[in-house]
Amino acid sequence: MKWDERDGYELKYFPGVYIISVTNKVLSEKYPSWNDVVYIGMTISVGGLASRWRQFDRSINGKFGHSGGNSVYGDLGTYKKWRRSLYVGAMGIECNVEEPSEEDYIRMGWVAFFEYEAFSQYFNKTGKHPKYNRQ
Repeated sequence: MKWDERDGYELKYFPGVYIISVTNKVLSEKYPSWNDVVYIGMTISVGGLASRWRQFDRSINGKFGHSGGNSVYGDLGTYKKWRRSLYVGAMGIECNVEEPSEEDYIRMGWVAFFEYEAFSQYFNKTGKHPKYNRQ
């Protein structure tokens, strides 16, 4: 989805994995190629993906707080200049992080697994790491 449409994501208040693309291609409603992905991230925080995306958004607008967003801002400058090119894809995992049950802990583990799975697939297809992930 376009970055500006992320509030419509149904599972935004849950933990999850997300990918960021900065491209002139139209990616809405499509699976991006790994070559379009510039950042892979995850969260298991209480605020879920929405909270992590707010941090990213602050950073791409020049207010630091998210390392990936800081890297994007440092490379591309303020988001206002390239806003039509930013996309986010996400996989939210329904679970309770405030008072987790045994099953919730397992689901939070899935988030970490799926993030590393995304890195593995990315590396397998491109032979490198995403541009804005620190190594």
